Amino acid sequence: MERKPPERLLCSRAMPEALVAAPSSPVEALLAEWGRSPGDPRLAVDPGDEMLAFLRDLHGGDAEQALCEYYRSGASIAAVLLEVLRWRFGDPRRVGSLLDFASGYGRVTRFLLDEVAADAVTASDVLPEAIAFQRRVLGVRAAPSSARVEELELPGGFDAILVTSLFTHLPEARFAPWLAALLGRLGAGGVLAFSTHELALLPPEQRPASGCCFQPHSEIAELATDDYGSTWVDEAFVRSALAATGLRVAARRFERVLCNYQDLWVVVLDPAEGFSGLALVGEPEVVVEECAVDARRLDLVGWAHARRGAVSAVEALVDGISLGVAPVATYRGDVAAARGESAGRSGWTISAALPAGASPVGSVLLLRAVDGEGRRRAIWAGRLVGAALQTRALQLREVRADLHRLRGDLVEREARAAEQIAALRHRVADVEAELAVSRHETNESRAEISRMRASRFWKLRDAWFACKRALRLTDET
Repeated sequence: MERKPPERLLCSRAMPEALVAAPSSPVEALLAEWGRSPGDPRLAVDPGDEMLAFLRDLHGGDAEQALCEYYRSGASIAAVLLEVLRWRFGDPRRVGSLLDFASGYGRVTRFLLDEVAADAVTASDVLPEAIAFQRRVLGVRAAPSSARVEELELPGGFDAILVTSLFTHLPEARFAPWLAALLGRLGAGGVLAFSTHELALLPPEQRPASGCCFQPHSEIAELATDDYGSTWVDEAFVRSALAATGLRVAARRFERVLCNYQDLWVVVLDPAEGFSGLALVGEPEVVVEECAVDARRLDLVGWAHARRGAVSAVEALVDGISLGVAPVATYRGDVAAARGESAGRSGWTISAALPAGASPVGSVLLLRAVDGEGRRRAIWAGRLVGAALQTRALQLREVRADLHRLRGDLVEREARAAEQIAALRHRVADVEAELAVSRHETNESRAEISRMRASRFWKLRDAWFACKRALRLTDET
C-alpha cells in the first residue's frame, strides 16, 4: 500500500468537501483532515495508555477532546521527526532500522509508519504491555527496555534512534549515561533525535546553577519517581552531558519545535556536521481566549504566532462548514511582551452565524491555521460547548494567576513595609537611647556645676570677682 506524504498527514491547500462534511465527532473531523477513517487499525488505542489517561485528566474528563489531542500531538511530533529523517536519509523509506525508544503505546510511532516500513521499526519501552500492543497492532518489532541503563539489553547499529519521552524525565546523574548508551547503539551515518524541556520554562528561582532541575513526579504511575520524574535542562547542561559520553559528535538544538513545548536535539557521530538544510518548523501556536456561542452565532477571539515560518490566518469550521478565514493581523501588545515584538501582530477574530441545524452542545468546531503559503493545518477539534468551556477555564486560570501575582506583590510590599517600619523603630530606639545618654550627661554636668558652685573654692572665686568688679579691675560691664 502506498504511504501518504506528510502533507496529507498534517496540512493541505483545500480539503475535499466529502471529507469534512458533517462529522459526527471531533475525532472524525480531525482524522478527516488527514484523509483517515476512525476504522484505521493503526489508530487503535490501548485502554491502558497512560498518556491518553493523562490527557483526559488534563481536559477535565472530556474523552473526545483527550483523544483528539492524543492523535494531534502524536501526528505533529511524528511530522517533525520525519523531517529529520528526510534531512539525513533523503527518504524515510531508506531507513533500514529505526529504534523508537521509550515509545510507550505508540502515540508517535503509528504516524511514523506513514513513511517508515513497520518491519524497520523497533519499539522499546519499560512497560511490557506497551510494546506488546505496538507489536500486535502496529506490526513493529518490540524490544524490552530497562529503568537502569546498566541493565539495558539492546543490539546496536540502528540507522536512526528517536527518543521523545525519556530525557524529559531523567534524574541529573543518569542523563549522560543514557546518552552514551543510545549513541553507542547508533550505526555509522546514523542520527539520534531526542527531546528535552528547556530550563527557561521554569521560574528563575527554580533554575539550579547545574542547569538541570529534576522533580520526582510524572504522568506514568507505574514507574518509580526516582527513575522517572520531570526534568528541565539548559543547553550548556546537555552539551556537557554529550561531552561526558567521550564520543565525538555534532549536535543542534531546535527550540520548542515539538508541540510548542519541547526542544528537539539532533545528534550525529560526525563532529564536522553543520546541519545545513535542516530547518525544522514545528506547529504554530494558536490560542482561543474568548468563545461565545448560542443557538445562532459563534464569536471567537484569540491570537496566533509561529516561532518559525508564519501563520497568516485562522479558519473556523462548524460541522464541516467554513465560517470564514480571519487574518492574523491585530496588534497585541501583551503577546509582543510575552513572545517578542515579532509576535505583535498576532490577534484574530471570527464572528459568524452558525450553519442551519447547528447546536452548541452537539456541533463540532474545527480550527485550522493557515501558513504563509496558504497551507491549512488542523490545530484544534472539539464540541462548540467544549471550546467555550476551555476559554472559561483559560480565563479562570489567568484570573487566578493575576490574583496570585497581586497577592505576591501585596506580600512583598507588606514585607518591605514591615522592614522599613522595623528599621524606623530601630532608628527611633537608637535616637531615644542617644537622647537618654545626652540627658544623663547634661544632668551629670549640671550636678557637677552645682557641686562646684557649692564648694569653698567656687565661693572664694565669686567673692574675688565681686571685689574686682567693685574696684573696677575687670573689663566686665
